[in-house]
Amino acid sequence: MLKGLSQGKWTRPTDKSAVYVEFLPGSHWGIRVTLIENYAKVEAVDSPNTPLYKASGRYSTIVKPPSFWERLRGISFEDKIMAAVAEKRQVAAEENRMISTSPQN
Repeated sequence: MLKGLSQGKWTRPTDKSAVYVEFLPGSHWGIRVTLIENYAKVEAVDSPNTPLYKASGRYSTIVKPPSFWERLRGISFEDKIMAAVAEKRQVAAEENRMISTSPQN
């Protein structure tokens, strides 16, 4: 669906949505991208199936289609989604790093 999202798995839970989930091998945190009619939700998640309700901006971002001015500057909806994905991949990497460096009880 989106060129930069090929390491994970796509599913179609409804006719009007698509969900991409990406967890790297051995990682506890990953990302989920939910494409819904006219917007996308990009999240850093600690489980592929558990949704984050009212998550902070660190973990969840709503991406809307580009405005008129953004389109004039050549920014596409895919560009905006991929920027959010890069940000959430970084958050997931930081969370995985914190888990791996925390002392085991």
